[in-house]
Amino acid sequence: MIHGAAPSEKSGKFVVRIPKTVHQKLDIEARHEGVSLNQLAACKLSIPLWNSEGLTYEVVVDAFNATHDGYSTDWVIVEPGRNARFLEKCKSLGLRHGAWVLNHALMNIRKTTRYSARLNRATKRAGFSDYDEYAFASEIAVRTLQRTEGVTLDRMLCDPTMRERFDELARQLAPTQPVIKLRCAALNLRKTHRLRPMPRNTTEYDLVAAGPLRRVDLSMIATLPGTYVFYDVNRPIYAGETENLHKRIEMHLKSGLPRWLQADMEESLVLKTLVLPSAKRDDRLDWLGAFVNRERPLLNYQKAA
Repeated sequence: MIHGAAPSEKSGKFVVRIPKTVHQKLDIEARHEGVSLNQLAACKLSIPLWNSEGLTYEVVVDAFNATHDGYSTDWVIVEPGRNARFLEKCKSLGLRHGAWVLNHALMNIRKTTRYSARLNRATKRAGFSDYDEYAFASEIAVRTLQRTEGVTLDRMLCDPTMRERFDELARQLAPTQPVIKLRCAALNLRKTHRLRPMPRNTTEYDLVAAGPLRRVDLSMIATLPGTYVFYDVNRPIYAGETENLHKRIEMHLKSGLPRWLQADMEESLVLKTLVLPSAKRDDRLDWLGAFVNRERPLLNYQKAA
C-alpha cells in the first residue's frame, strides 16, 4: 500500500502459508480448546502486535510466583482478587501490557517447558464439587461467545471484556452462582473433554416429550439422573445431562436460555427428557456425546474449520 493512502475495505479473508509442523501444532491446540482452527487463528491474530512487544515471560513468572499463594495458574487467572494482584505485580515489575496479554502469557507459560519449570508448584487445591448444578450455564455461555464472537475459552477467561460477557451470560442462567464457580466450571468442561464431544458408540434411547417449555409441569419431572433436550420445533437447541432432572429443569424454567434465543423461540421451545436411574455419569455422557455429534444442537455443537 502506498504510504499515506487510505486503506481499502478488506473482505476479512486472506491466505497464509505456514510450515506443516506449525499447522499441526495449531490443529492440536484448536482441538484442545474446543474451537475451529479458523477461530483459533483469528483469536491469535487479534492480539495487537504493539501490545506484546517487550513482553518478558521471566517477569510474568516472577509476578505469578509472588502472588499465587500456593494456587495454580488457572486459579490466578479466574479468581477476581488474585488476578488483580497478579496484574498489579506485573505492573510494578515494569510490564505495561494489557490484562488480556498478561493473562494469556501466564496461561501459555504453563504449556511452555522452558518457563513452566520456573513456576512455583501449586500446593493448594482449588475447585468445586457441585458442577452438576451449574455447568450447563457455563457451557451455554461458552458456546454463545464462540458462535457470536469467534473466541476461544482462553480468550474468554483472560480478556477482561470477554470475561465480563461470559460472566453475564452464565449468570443469566445460574444467577445464584458466584462468577468464580462459573469460570471454574468452564475450565472443568474443557478438562473433561466436554467442549468438543467426540463420536461414541452408544445405545439408542427414546426421549420422552414433556411438552412446551412454558407449560412444563415440574411435578411430572423425576428427581432422578437423566438427559434432556430443548427443541425449537424439530431442531435441537441444547442437550444436557444431570444427576437430578427435576432440579435442573426447574433452574432452566427460572432462568431460561440466552435472551437472544428466547426472543425468537419463546413460544416454540419444547422439552424432552430421558430418565436413566441406573446409568452412571459416563453412560449419560456417552449418550450426550453421540446425540450432539449426530443432531448438532445449536448450543452444543462446535462447527469445524
